[in-house]
Amino acid sequence: MRKQPWFYLFVFGLALLLAVYTRLTMAERAEDFYLFPDAPFWLFLEALLVVHLLDRLHGRATRRGQASGRAGYYFGLLWRGAVLFVGLVQLLQGALLLAHLGRGDYGSWYEVARGLAALLLLYLLVGSVYLPFLYQQHASQVRLALEQAEKAATQARLQALQQHVDPHFLFNNLNILSALIEPTNEAALDYVTHLASLYRYLVRATQREAVPVAEELAFARDYQFLLQRRFGAAYVFEEDVQLTPAEQAERLVPPGVLQELLTNAVKHNLASRQQPLLIRLTLTPAALRLAHPRRPRPTPAEGTGSGLPGLRARLALLTDLPLVVEDEPAYFAVTVPLLAALPSPPTHALTAPRR
Repeated sequence: MRKQPWFYLFVFGLALLLAVYTRLTMAERAEDFYLFPDAPFWLFLEALLVVHLLDRLHGRATRRGQASGRAGYYFGLLWRGAVLFVGLVQLLQGALLLAHLGRGDYGSWYEVARGLAALLLLYLLVGSVYLPFLYQQHASQVRLALEQAEKAATQARLQALQQHVDPHFLFNNLNILSALIEPTNEAALDYVTHLASLYRYLVRATQREAVPVAEELAFARDYQFLLQRRFGAAYVFEEDVQLTPAEQAERLVPPGVLQELLTNAVKHNLASRQQPLLIRLTLTPAALRLAHPRRPRPTPAEGTGSGLPGLRARLALLTDLPLVVEDEPAYFAVTVPLLAALPSPPTHALTAPRR
């Protein structure tokens, strides 16, 4: 954590005060008082070492999610820092003695005990003053995280309200549109049927964190149908499904995975009837993989840049297995791990009451 200049001035003032106090206790008369010019400097360096050790211990605990606002946590920081501080200072003094650059009081047990007591006094003085700063910093970070979480939740609720469409209204209008189409116009009827199936899946999937691979695959086929009707032969879709229907029902993926990957493939790559883009889906017992050649558009398509990062974040909530992205000069591929099916509730709990 970066410190303000006033903080270093405060620590230096504390070291100077401690040096003066020590010499005052040792001098019985005013004539005996003498302050070594380098004493405040060495105490200042030792005080900075205390601050550095406490910062490192607190930062390590924060990265591991162990930091808290409880008193026991800060007492733990204090004693662990004391062990490290005394050990490091003793090692430094020993190295200086071996190099004949310093001297130490190691002639008797009393001198050793007096030196350790002085180190602990300095540590406790600086540490007890600095720990409230650490507590305030941690409390500020917690408050900021809560404010950001509340802001994100509010934005999500607002976005949901802005994007909300009554599914009954949508499907009723699709049914009306289907009825208005001439029975002989099979292409239009097929298009409306696939569109209704696609939106029906999207409405159901928004309520779940993971869906069976079979449902996601059926959705992807509806989506591919719409893309082919829109772009014609510019895109060619191939499937290599190595799962049985039963296995497809048992494996799970985050909903809308294939829509995101297919949309990215169409959005960021050139394709035409003369040079169609081959998009290949491979489904194995462990993962699904979508791959296609790289044909970047001359002008990159605009986007929020949240597609793959958002998918990676959604996947991290469900499994520790990573999302694998292969961004090579010749091709682009994304591999999504499949999840094991969650246990089903007892069937008797879903039995409808008899009339």
